Amino acid sequence: MELPTTQANKLIVSAHYSWINRIVVGAIPRELAGNTNETILRISEWLNEPTGYANATFKGWTIGVEVQIFYKLNSGISKLDDEIALARLFVKDGWTVEQSKDHIQDPDTHQVSKAFYFAKNLMIKGE
Repeated sequence: MELPTTQANKLIVSAHYSWINRIVVGAIPRELAGNTNETILRISEWLNEPTGYANATFKGWTIGVEVQIFYKLNSGISKLDDEIALARLFVKDGWTVEQSKDHIQDPDTHQVSKAFYFAKNLMIKGE
């Protein structure tokens, strides 16, 4: 199976959202730190563990990703509509929205950011 971040990245890329300029998996590279000219999505793993214990073993695996959105300055987009569409994309693919954090504005760059936490239960075939 692919890593949770890989699955989430492929899902978002397949949707072709015009408001997303760049997707980063893992840490944001130094050259992009403080970039306020692009809307950047950062995908990182926050959950990856066995679940569904029965008969002295686990039957499933729960994965989760954090999707942080760093909006470019003066983006001119309806952030809420786009965030709802992104959350629905994940739900349609079998993920749940575990958390949807408040919008935060960076005091130095004035860039607005938001974070989602998505989770998905995977069934594992027996040995």
